[in-house]
Amino acid sequence: MAAPSLSETAMNTLLWEAAVMTLVIGLVNMGVGREKVNLKDYGVIILSGAIMETMATGFVIADKNIFAATVAAAFVLLLWILGVALTLGGTNLYLANHALWLTGILFALFTGFTAWKLHLVFLSTALGLLVPLTWCAAVHGYTGSEACAKIAGVCSFIDGFVFLIMAFAGAVGIALP
Repeated sequence: MAAPSLSETAMNTLLWEAAVMTLVIGLVNMGVGREKVNLKDYGVIILSGAIMETMATGFVIADKNIFAATVAAAFVLLLWILGVALTLGGTNLYLANHALWLTGILFALFTGFTAWKLHLVFLSTALGLLVPLTWCAAVHGYTGSEACAKIAGVCSFIDGFVFLIMAFAGAVGIALP
């Protein structure tokens, strides 16, 4: 087995971070421990993921993996936007909702490409779950709909396990479809 490239190694760390972030976001959006969640703490956790993913994305960019860098950048952008807003507190997340909605469109395009052109089942599933997650999170932000928050949370939680499987498989050298 050939040694993984710098980009593959960095992308695997991104998958792990995505797993942790989507699991945490999913639990919060589903209301697990909601009465105990301090939004600033939530923001710090998301910012921590944003910092780690930004560093890994830099290595993906350095390795000139354009597609992986673009996918990672879309996810990292959302983490920075949400992390900074939640950490600072008292900010209006209305503009973050626009970013969620528009990034969801990009994730939908990525999903189509990875499913129909590359035939990557796990990556298509992971990216595909980000579409209803971002759109429902945006609708929740615009309207306050608890149903949309729960749908986004469930999609995020399931997505976290898909990313976790992908990260584990990549770490131990298993090629997933």
